[in-house]
Amino acid sequence: MNLLTQWQEQIDRALAEAGVLHIDLLLDQTGWGHSAIAALQQLSPAAPWYSLFTGTPEETLLHHAPILMRLDLQHWQHKAWLEELVEVCVNESRLLLLVSPLPFETLSQHLRALSQVQWGGQGALLRFYDPRILPELLGGILTSEQCLPFQKLASYWSWLDRDGRPQWLVGHYSPESDYQEPSFGLELTDGQYERICCLSDAQAFVDDARFSIPGENREQRFARLYQLTDEANNADYFGTLESYLLQQLEAK
Repeated sequence: MNLLTQWQEQIDRALAEAGVLHIDLLLDQTGWGHSAIAALQQLSPAAPWYSLFTGTPEETLLHHAPILMRLDLQHWQHKAWLEELVEVCVNESRLLLLVSPLPFETLSQHLRALSQVQWGGQGALLRFYDPRILPELLGGILTSEQCLPFQKLASYWSWLDRDGRPQWLVGHYSPESDYQEPSFGLELTDGQYERICCLSDAQAFVDDARFSIPGENREQRFARLYQLTDEANNADYFGTLESYLLQQLEAK
């Protein structure tokens, strides 16, 4: 069984466990070169979708926006679109799946709110919808209290990791939770903001052969580079990050 087939079977089981017939997808269109909107508009029956840039300064950048869509897998066109997206995005980290019983409008408003954060008295965009970022955010960068608004929105979150393997995160959805008011204005500390920047910096070197170690997969390489990037940041290293990483590799 290949990994994509395995993921699709896992999705079916997760939907059955949650008692829902739909899957919610967050597609990051940044630098994609395709338009999800045009394809969504051709689906029958229509699939609800929402841009997380709605009501933000980036609202006009629709073709670069993270798009939330809800696909009803009872309908063959919706199921075929899911399979096509999975095939297209298998080598790109831009697809995040949610198994959520929440009404679509409620889910979309909460996710949009979570993408808008505060740092240093200024508004900023939190790209949690990038599956290369979400695991680190919820796994240590954000506090337990800051993680709760994410966790309560879904029964499960899922994505393909850097090696194309399905990953799952159990959520804390409960019909008894309060979903009336989205959690706007998540405030990041300087340390949290710097660690998020380290994620992007480390990712930039994952596919650079100079930083590879024999037998290491891409997830392992990222974890190593992220740790070194964080160390360089905390040490106030004055050279370039590239030179620091090379020095550390040569020292091993």
